[in-house]
Amino acid sequence: MPSNVEPSIRQLKALEAVARTGSFTAAAEELGVSQPTVSNLIVALERQTECRFLRRGNKGIETTEMFETLRPQIKALLALKSEVDLAIGARKDLKSGSFWVGYSTYQIAMPPIARFIQTYPGVTLNARAMASLDLLPLLRTGDLDVAFVTAREPLETMHCQKVSSFRIGIVAQSEGALRDVESLSWADVAKLRLIQREPNAGTRQVFERAASEAGIAPDTILGLGSWGSITSLVRAGVGEGVGFESELVTADKDLKFIPINDQKLSAHQFLVSMPAMAASATVRQFYEITQETLASVSE
Repeated sequence: MPSNVEPSIRQLKALEAVARTGSFTAAAEELGVSQPTVSNLIVALERQTECRFLRRGNKGIETTEMFETLRPQIKALLALKSEVDLAIGARKDLKSGSFWVGYSTYQIAMPPIARFIQTYPGVTLNARAMASLDLLPLLRTGDLDVAFVTAREPLETMHCQKVSSFRIGIVAQSEGALRDVESLSWADVAKLRLIQREPNAGTRQVFERAASEAGIAPDTILGLGSWGSITSLVRAGVGEGVGFESELVTADKDLKFIPINDQKLSAHQFLVSMPAMAASATVRQFYEITQETLASVSE
């Protein structure tokens, strides 16, 4: 890219919108301009920089490797520009805008989400529930601003804030075959019919990694996307679930958590974002609210 070229904010906004929506028309509607305006902005940007950012593929508009390399920085630059605009307009207190949050465990994510909505009612908060490993690509593409994910250690290349720690174990019927059992060995676990989360879930990743290191192949009969589905099948006697103790709530008195004797089953919930996004006002405020909310819940 020529050293004297300075892409304009309008050009970068147009480029980011087309890359995210996959459509010049959708980008134009979002930005409130005409479709030719969006096309002209991007054509001018590519000519000025002598770089190709978009191409037409079999499935429509696709991004180039050059754009994907710069996507996090462009997203962060536009977020910071938006913050500057808010400050100039005396709206630094987050009275408007949108914010996207991903989560894998609603029991942990919902309290800070609710607190954020109450504190900043003018900001439209959108939340998506997905497996931890499925959330990470959405952070990298800018479709999510932050996400709650389960992992055994902090994630490389991400800005991470640990918000909760827990042990992964077995969830069984309180009055079932395991009613008198206080803990389990891996040999005991190998005899159970297990209902787990889907393969990309962080809890399952940590559980199966520890099982593999212990030389055990768990008998997983089902992989499900929601905790409610898992507990329903445990209640029905289909098998035992895999989860962590804080996932059980007041309504789950008919279920019990049984720890497994393995320290490697310690895991954490992290609130993560792309490093370039961590300094933006909305992300920074969400981190602070999460820390305050979950600290008060644990007291």
